[in-house]
Amino acid sequence: MKKKAMWKDFYMEIRKSPGRFLSILFIVALGVAFFSGIRASEPDMRITGDAYFDSENLMDIKALSTYGVTEDDVEAFQNIDGVELAEGAYSADFLHNTEDDQRVLHVMGAQKEMNQITVSEGRMPETVGECLVDDASDYQIGDEIVLTSGTEDPVSDTLSTDTLTVVGRGNTAAYVSFGRGSATIGTGNIYAFVVVPEDTFTLDTFTEVYLKVEGAKALTAFTDAYDEKIDGVQNLVEDAAEERGVIRKDEIVKDAEDEIADAEKELADAKKKARKELKKAKKEIADGEKELADAKKEIADGKEQIANAKDTLNAQQKKLDQSQKEYEDGKKALEKGWKQYEKAKKKFEKKKPDAEEQIESGKAQLDTLEDQIREDEALYQKLQSQIDALEQAAKAGAGTGGSETHTAESGQEKDSADAGSQNGSSLQKQLEQLKTQAGGLNQKIAAEKSAYSKAEKQLTDAEKELSDGEKELASTEKTLNATEKKLASARTQIESGQKQIDDAWAELEDKEKEIADGEEEIKKNEKKLEDARKEYKQGKKDAKKEIADGKKEIEDARQELADLKDPEWYVYDRSTLIENSSFGENAERLGAIGKVFPVLFFLVAALISLTSMTRMVEEQRTAIGTMKALGYGQLAIASKYLGYAFLATVGGSVIGVLFGEKVFPYIIIYAYSILYPHLPQILVPYDWSYGFMASGIAIFCTMFATFFSCWRELNAQPSVLMRPPAPKNGRRVLLERIPVIWKHLNFTWKSTIRNLMRYKKRFFMTIFGIGGCMALMLVGFGLKDSCYEIAALQYDEIQFYDASVYLDEDITEDERNNLHQILSEENGVERYMDVDMQSLTLVNEKGTEREVYQCVFPDDKEEVARFVDFHDRKTREEYTLSDNGVIINEKTAKLLDVEVGDTIYIKDQEDGNKPVYIEHICENYLGHYMYMTPAYYETVYGAMPENNTILFIMDDGADSSSEDQLQAVGESLLKEDGVLNVSYMSDMEQQLDDMLRSLNLVIIVLIISAGMLAFVVLYNLNTVNITERKRELATLKVLGFYDIEVAEYVYRENILLTFIGAALGCILGKVLHLFIIQTVEVDSVMFGRIIHGTSYLYSLLFTILFSLIINGMMYFKLRKIDMVESLKSVE
Repeated sequence: MKKKAMWKDFYMEIRKSPGRFLSILFIVALGVAFFSGIRASEPDMRITGDAYFDSENLMDIKALSTYGVTEDDVEAFQNIDGVELAEGAYSADFLHNTEDDQRVLHVMGAQKEMNQITVSEGRMPETVGECLVDDASDYQIGDEIVLTSGTEDPVSDTLSTDTLTVVGRGNTAAYVSFGRGSATIGTGNIYAFVVVPEDTFTLDTFTEVYLKVEGAKALTAFTDAYDEKIDGVQNLVEDAAEERGVIRKDEIVKDAEDEIADAEKELADAKKKARKELKKAKKEIADGEKELADAKKEIADGKEQIANAKDTLNAQQKKLDQSQKEYEDGKKALEKGWKQYEKAKKKFEKKKPDAEEQIESGKAQLDTLEDQIREDEALYQKLQSQIDALEQAAKAGAGTGGSETHTAESGQEKDSADAGSQNGSSLQKQLEQLKTQAGGLNQKIAAEKSAYSKAEKQLTDAEKELSDGEKELASTEKTLNATEKKLASARTQIESGQKQIDDAWAELEDKEKEIADGEEEIKKNEKKLEDARKEYKQGKKDAKKEIADGKKEIEDARQELADLKDPEWYVYDRSTLIENSSFGENAERLGAIGKVFPVLFFLVAALISLTSMTRMVEEQRTAIGTMKALGYGQLAIASKYLGYAFLATVGGSVIGVLFGEKVFPYIIIYAYSILYPHLPQILVPYDWSYGFMASGIAIFCTMFATFFSCWRELNAQPSVLMRPPAPKNGRRVLLERIPVIWKHLNFTWKSTIRNLMRYKKRFFMTIFGIGGCMALMLVGFGLKDSCYEIAALQYDEIQFYDASVYLDEDITEDERNNLHQILSEENGVERYMDVDMQSLTLVNEKGTEREVYQCVFPDDKEEVARFVDFHDRKTREEYTLSDNGVIINEKTAKLLDVEVGDTIYIKDQEDGNKPVYIEHICENYLGHYMYMTPAYYETVYGAMPENNTILFIMDDGADSSSEDQLQAVGESLLKEDGVLNVSYMSDMEQQLDDMLRSLNLVIIVLIISAGMLAFVVLYNLNTVNITERKRELATLKVLGFYDIEVAEYVYRENILLTFIGAALGCILGKVLHLFIIQTVEVDSVMFGRIIHGTSYLYSLLFTILFSLIINGMMYFKLRKIDMVESLKSVE
């Protein structure tokens, strides 16, 4: 009867407070779903990857040797215990030069068993010359690919053809993500893989062998069990590889010794043959020398006879030449005389008319002068007569004038005397003028007579010169004619003598020709003989050299054989596959997140469940006391509350496990699938271990809290339990000790603050619950900030250049200058800079390795600062490159566990590792970089760097944001010789944004889950708050408080608790965010560490929003408080 009543009360309790029951169920479901779902994401991601690898029959172990892999090696590995299958394979790297760039292709032979290819389009290659290409490349079916080796070795050393036709596109689990690895040719980065039939390769041995491990397929990849299984077999393979190395060496030694023996036999035969041929050649040379000596003697006698005849002819010719010379001289003198005669004659005849004309003119001039002289003399006589007349008249006038002067007495007479005096003066002036004219005319006559005399003399001289010229010409002509006759006679004699001599010389020439022919024959024979001697000597020398070379080659072969090292075998597991290990690392990161983030989430949920059950027991202490007074045992009474908590927790756990382990892993793996696009399907099986773990923790927390609350109440006496608990005593709070603040608070605010401090458990539970939810939401928003800000930080604050131009390693200086000119003339390009960029491996003291880009920048620090900014992430201190060390980025320093002042090493297997000093560590988010100056590069390497990259920045004044303009500059550069590729920072930024966008789903899930938890937490805490203070709130109503005033009384407390909890949540969220960011980072990326103010604001607003919604819902609960029922006495 008692049990029936208890069960009835149990079910009535659920019906009476469904909100409490459902809130516990929901919050447990949410916590369990989040905990088990996130924790299950790690194994589910491994299972998904493992299923993909198994479907493609991906290898477990890869082995390769420095001497290649033979069929015997493959068979030996096949016989190792634990090896299910061994298969030899071929692969090599080649270059493909397109119109735009140079690409490195990894050519693989199609395998029959392992590493299968999934054909996405077309078909697998079947014959030599066909290929399947990576579907991540831009090759299409029907394209033709022409390969080059990228080294001095021709393609034919490895492949039977260098031209491949694309017949299909596909993918393979060997390349699980976008990375394709690195190579030692071209740009150093593999662009895509290419699959060809095995018989396309012409190698004598396989390049590698792949192994499948027995039982490994049944295990899940990236688990300890799988790793232990592989490690065990890998150790056996390494042991077998050492044995195969010894066997392989013995085979090589035996083959080499056989080759050496054959070479020694060939050398002996060559010696014998050489001696025989040299002896024969020596005899032939001796016979030729005797014949040549006889021919030379005969030629010498003929030459002597010809020499004597030549002497005689030369003497005669000398005399004849003298006569000829005299004749020629006479002829030349005659010709010269005739020329002079003709020249003088022409000159005379040319001058004669002028002279005759001049004589006639001179005669005419003399006549003219003579007439002029007569006229002037006549005129002179006339003037002289006039002068004489005037002189007489003047004399007569002077005497008359004096008489008159003395006899004149009247005034009239005086006037007449004055007139006479004036007339005498005029005559005197006229006389002087005539004398002047007469003097001038007399001078003119004298000049004319002088000119007449001179012209008369010139005329006489001209007539004499003309006569003398005619006489001289006649004499010269006569002399020349006589000389010409003498020369004609001498010419006849000379020609007769020359004919006789010429006939004799013709006869000698015939004799000389015969001798010359004989000498030519001798020369030919001498040359033949000399060639024979040289051939003999060279043959002897060559024979000695060939014999010596043969001996040396044999000795070198023996020495090389003696120095022959054991083959080096390299045995790898799947971790060497490109980005295969990153898949497992991502799964591990999910596990790391699952160990932290869901735990906090679950703790908040468990805390609220604990609060709800504790409050439920405290509310029903009167009922507990009554049942205890009626005789119910403690276990019977506790079973009601334990069953209530158990049912709610189990129900929530079942719902949480069923929902969480399907939805959360699928969303997370789906988000990661953007990095692994070829995953065929996402597998999310139930992992009951995490479900049971989460359910067990939830049940334990709620059951323990319920049992603890019941036990505390059940230990009290029934009479004590049936009375309400005594209200807690009020105490002075901290603000009361600050009068300035406390006095300015009204009654309601003072009451609110005292109530908060009075119920300390509720206070701390509430702020912890709100703080936890705030922290979870802040982490969600913070993850978004950290992921999405790295692109802006990287390309707006660190790397400022817009594109990188990668150059051919064989670029000429003219081609480089041409590129500089193009960049200088482009309107949109602001500046450019030549740098050296190489991919290399850094090693720390512990042996940890990390791939980085080595960047050698120019010495111009100001110019470098326009392209890359070096600064500390925390202090923002600016750095510059110096000749004393390098600058590495923060992520690289963290992975290598080094600090400023440490020394790291550049890995160099040939010349030994090279130490570099870390001078600064700078902020960087994408990739790994090491920066240095040319001078420090020379210090490290002993040589100056060769710039292989050009960085350029678009002009801010131009439309630099236009992708078309940037693409146009890149296309113009790609058309030029020496350019391999152009990489645009905007493309990299877009790719990064696309990749990070996949995290949206994960972040949204975190934010929504945290929001839901915050909503439930606030609802539950407010419900508990109102329930346990029902009598207090009813009393306020009795005292005359309106419903809205009562609500405000409660809201003030809620608002204060919300803001205090939010403040705690900011601190807790920042710490949790930093831990999760460092946990989920991949090696090549460093996420941001800053949570933006908007994220704090959004988290706070969501928390306030949830608080307002809950306060709104609580208003209706406050209105339903019955003052009478609440104030009834319970005693």
